[in-house]
Amino acid sequence: MGTMDFVLIGGIVLFGIIGLWKGGAKIFFGLFMLLIIMVGAAFISASVTPLFLSKTNADGSIEYTSAAQAIMTPVGEALPSNEMFSAVLDTDIVLGEDGVLYVGEDSDIPLNGAVSENIPVVGPYLASFLEATAVPGTTLRNSISYTVARFAFEIVIWVILVIILAIIRNIIRKKIFRWLDDKSHSAMSKIDRVIGLAVSIAIFVAILWGFGGIVARFDNGSNWANTIDNMFLEGKLAKPFMCANPLLKLLGLTLPVSGNV
Repeated sequence: MGTMDFVLIGGIVLFGIIGLWKGGAKIFFGLFMLLIIMVGAAFISASVTPLFLSKTNADGSIEYTSAAQAIMTPVGEALPSNEMFSAVLDTDIVLGEDGVLYVGEDSDIPLNGAVSENIPVVGPYLASFLEATAVPGTTLRNSISYTVARFAFEIVIWVILVIILAIIRNIIRKKIFRWLDDKSHSAMSKIDRVIGLAVSIAIFVAILWGFGGIVARFDNGSNWANTIDNMFLEGKLAKPFMCANPLLKLLGLTLPVSGNV
């Protein structure tokens, strides 16, 4: 058994005990419910935000709305514009036939390598993140600016959603707690403990798969994310568990990652 196997088994046992102790209602409507709300709000905001920030025209070009440009313009102007940085930031990104992003139509230098070579000191560390933000058919400057704008709007929408959903949660949980505390509902209280076990383990699985999905998104087959992914796959139980992550299908990824994605 690998190290990740022990982490997986230990986490399931620990979360299972917590679930039996607290019960489903306290877990679901307590801190973990708040975490679920926060994650759910993040997915909703991430899905909704692009709808009013940009649109892709029939010819494949990308058109940014005035809301996006309000943030993109100052961010783009703040990025370096000297000759050394401009070669990377102001040249259109092209998706090659091999599925790799390149800087320029006729360039044979991958975007990852161009960033590492042209941006001093921090280039090798930023390469994976900048590659993840890059959009074929536009410049890296626009891609970075759009990513900042998208994150800004996502945060605003996320905060609003979390507040609304948290208020609804508080109203519901007060009524449920009062009902379960009634001695005449002891049978339901026991069922609540069993539900707590299932919910607690499900939360643990969601945490692992969520983190695994994020790491896999930045895995290019040889960077820091690939090292973490390899650690996740060390174990007879851990490997099929992490490979079964439904987020990987949504992101179009398969573990283990080899080469650029």
